[in-house]
Amino acid sequence: MRSPRLQPFTPRWTAGRQSIVLLLIIANVAAFLAQTLATVYDERLIPQWFALSGEGIRSGFVWQFFTYMFLHGGPVHLLVNMLTLYFAGREVEAISGPRHLLGVYFGGGLLGGIAQVLLAPSGVPLVGASAGVCATLIAFTTILPEIEITTLLFFIIPIRMRAKYLALGIVGLESVFAISGALPGVSHVAHLGGCLLGWLYMKQLGFGNPMRIQKYVFEKRRREQRQARMTPAQFISEEIDPILDKISREGIHSLTRAERKILEKGREKIAEKTSARL
Repeated sequence: MRSPRLQPFTPRWTAGRQSIVLLLIIANVAAFLAQTLATVYDERLIPQWFALSGEGIRSGFVWQFFTYMFLHGGPVHLLVNMLTLYFAGREVEAISGPRHLLGVYFGGGLLGGIAQVLLAPSGVPLVGASAGVCATLIAFTTILPEIEITTLLFFIIPIRMRAKYLALGIVGLESVFAISGALPGVSHVAHLGGCLLGWLYMKQLGFGNPMRIQKYVFEKRRREQRQARMTPAQFISEEIDPILDKISREGIHSLTRAERKILEKGREKIAEKTSARL
């Protein structure tokens, strides 16, 4: 995947500080070299102690939720993950900041690992940064859904598309593979868990179109603030009178829960006015 630099809208990803993306890549490469050496010494060491498995978690090896993110199934697995992390992660870091990049990366890895262990357990220990990388990639597509990027279909055919369509394609394919059982050697559920975390994390930061619940909470808070600023006379005129008209037409049983709350607030407003006079 390749995206154009976003200058001058975002700062350079290495400007004035050490890049967190670069540090993550170095850590993953170093861990892979250590993994290779450890496997030569004892091929059971990594799968038993550091890869993620249900058996390991039941044995109390909770550190596996963290260590599995820095292990890989081979150099190609490592290369694909690190290239994706580089292209997507540098934009997420530049726009949202290094702290949020780390939250996305490790949060995606943790949620992906938990999802894989609980929903799709297998006898093969889980390794790879893919869940965290998927979270980072989806975070990038959530921040910049309309930006055009070039990606390689089957790692060969270059395709230019908007970032949001790449996200939809990834989630769709991973869902199909997870349900159908295709490519059983790949942790599709972990990938989906990472995708979900990356999307939710960026949504909570305000990127992308707001979710319906966010719109509801915002509108509710704005309505409550407007009502709090009203005088008792304004509140009765604008809020209470329409409800009283509805009662006269349809009866009190027709009131919704929200309308009953408004009546209760009306009583409080009147009580405040009476207290002020006294």
